[in-house]
Amino acid sequence: MKMKFMALCLMAGLFVLPSCKKDKETTPTPPPVVANPTLRAISPAAGPKNTLVAISGTNFGTNSAVLKVFFNNVQASIQSVNDTLITALVPVNAGTGTVKLEKNSTSVSGPAFDYYVTNRVLTYAGNGQGFADGNAAAAQFNVVSGVAKDAAGNLFVCDRDNHRIRKVTPQGVVSTFAGGTMGFADGTGAAARFNQPYCITIDGAGNLYVGDRINHSIRKITAAGVVTTLAGNGTAGDATGTGSAARFNEPIGIVADPSGTLYVADYINQKIRKVTTAGVVTTYQNILAFGLALDAAGNLYGTGYYNHFIYKFSPTGAYSVIAGSNGNAGITDGTGTAALFNFPSGITVDGNGNLYVCDAQNHRIRKITPAGVVTTLAGNDPGVMDGIGSGASFDTPLGICGDFANNAVYVADFNNSRIRKLIVD
Repeated sequence: MKMKFMALCLMAGLFVLPSCKKDKETTPTPPPVVANPTLRAISPAAGPKNTLVAISGTNFGTNSAVLKVFFNNVQASIQSVNDTLITALVPVNAGTGTVKLEKNSTSVSGPAFDYYVTNRVLTYAGNGQGFADGNAAAAQFNVVSGVAKDAAGNLFVCDRDNHRIRKVTPQGVVSTFAGGTMGFADGTGAAARFNQPYCITIDGAGNLYVGDRINHSIRKITAAGVVTTLAGNGTAGDATGTGSAARFNEPIGIVADPSGTLYVADYINQKIRKVTTAGVVTTYQNILAFGLALDAAGNLYGTGYYNHFIYKFSPTGAYSVIAGSNGNAGITDGTGTAALFNFPSGITVDGNGNLYVCDAQNHRIRKITPAGVVTTLAGNDPGVMDGIGSGASFDTPLGICGDFANNAVYVADFNNSRIRKLIVD
């Protein structure tokens, strides 16, 4: 009876015989493996506070909230992140040391970063008087008087007594961009001739303009190295006019405005001349000038080399003294006319209106705020020492240009025949 019931249940699908095999056990899914991050390189590997650096590596992820970057144990501000690249700003007072990355609870160390403190002076190119192209540390110049920087980070140097314009790439390679034998000739590259090229500026299109001192003319150099004469004809004089009809007498300072109009310190004539892109020369102001600089508002600043002071012309031509005492040489920090200079020469201006001045015979670099407060950034007695503040030395710094996106200025260190780099705040 029992067997019959089981058979009926099987037929009806109501009864299932127990399996002779053990049920298969379910294996739990393991958690995903998360690879630890690695640090490979940092670029640039040196710089001052607020330098934007790129940190390359692996397994960073894309969530900046779980990442922290430290420079010598001082936390940085992360700007962007993807799985293989982090950008960050170098923090204030980072100091020189290892770069470290924390991701969640994992910490890894990478390469070291060389922190540049404010007012640190470095030798950027040149190792003494002479002539040699090549690596910046081995290159030689023969009295440098002017320097300008293009948008790609190349420096162009007036190598006065080599009668050349030299180029220094961001990688530190020095080459001859134009000129060679002393003379007066247009041409391309080494075919061109200069006679003591003294000052240099650059326009928005990348054209260079040179005050060719003993040729008494303004030369134009294209980005391809083609040299032409914009104004003057090789003869000293004092005349307005167009192109070769104009006359200068030792142009030693030059600056370009955004439109390409030039302002020239016509030294012996004791005038500031204005030169259009078409080579039309007029007299802008009757005043002795050496270095010239323009700010974003169109104010023109000049250094009175023999008068030991800094002055300004507004866009309307209004004149004022910024700092220094007319006719009184000295070395005193202070405000306005209480400050003293000793043959101020090159000058440049940053986006905040701060001026940076080569105080030539004090062998120092001075800073002037928009309020006229003068401080000494670097320099001491004449010498050629790298260092910080008064621990560094120059010998007659003459030309200067700004690299304010990277918190720096470059100085043509005249008697040392070197280009020096000064980290500024």
